Amino acid sequence: MLLYENMKNLNQITKEELAALKVVTFDIDGVIIPTGTELKENQDGTELYMKSHQLSLPFIEKLKKLKKYLKLGFSSGRNILYLKSLVNQIFDNQVILQAENGNITWLDNKIIHPSYPDEYFGQLRDIKEKIKEMMAKNKKIRGFEPKMFILTVHCDQIEEIPNLVKEVAGDNLYCLWTNEGYDIGNKEMSKGKAIANLAEQLSIKPKQIMTTGNNYNDKEMLEIGKGVTVNPERVKAEYFIEHKPEELGGQLLTDFLLEYYGKERE
Repeated sequence: MLLYENMKNLNQITKEELAALKVVTFDIDGVIIPTGTELKENQDGTELYMKSHQLSLPFIEKLKKLKKYLKLGFSSGRNILYLKSLVNQIFDNQVILQAENGNITWLDNKIIHPSYPDEYFGQLRDIKEKIKEMMAKNKKIRGFEPKMFILTVHCDQIEEIPNLVKEVAGDNLYCLWTNEGYDIGNKEMSKGKAIANLAEQLSIKPKQIMTTGNNYNDKEMLEIGKGVTVNPERVKAEYFIEHKPEELGGQLLTDFLLEYYGKERE
């Protein structure tokens, strides 16, 4: 079975599809910034060290230009404060943030989020406490990234954590590998659900939102929006971007869109 079967190179997208776009939503890690987060937390949670990447200045300038043609969205498993700091130089009411795998949306300078029962937060608390007990014996577990609606543990890929989630919550929660650890959250919410909600809030069709991604938590978002995968080996979409290991697919997509809009204005 061919790797790119049922997918098209982005160069095959039609002018009609591009002209219909109202929003482009970028995943973050591995799409517009390099992957790789350093995180270390002590067992009682009183000390936390975290280091991640920022957007390059040349890319920020390109985003400023792209914002003249489209609303810009940024969708990530990361927390809302990190997303805000990441795009602070272009931040205004034309920028949309969707954090914690779709659980928090910043739209028109307002925060939108689902309402969960106490049982859900209790399950996350119980899972976290059990993982903290594991940290004392397992150095492969580095700590927790601060989140409100989901639980993110930074660690090596170890079966004990998905098994623990299954034991505590059955099939009610997802446990997704992120390359740096596990995201644990409610199966009823995803990046894709957040994109569908966003389309409704903006009174547009989901396919008028171009979505990008490279990992398992992007799957639904790529299916619901006008999906562009930058890692077709891991996650499928209608379109894919080919790039070299040292290149970032989201940055190449920005160049592609700027070239299109530049030609349309000539």
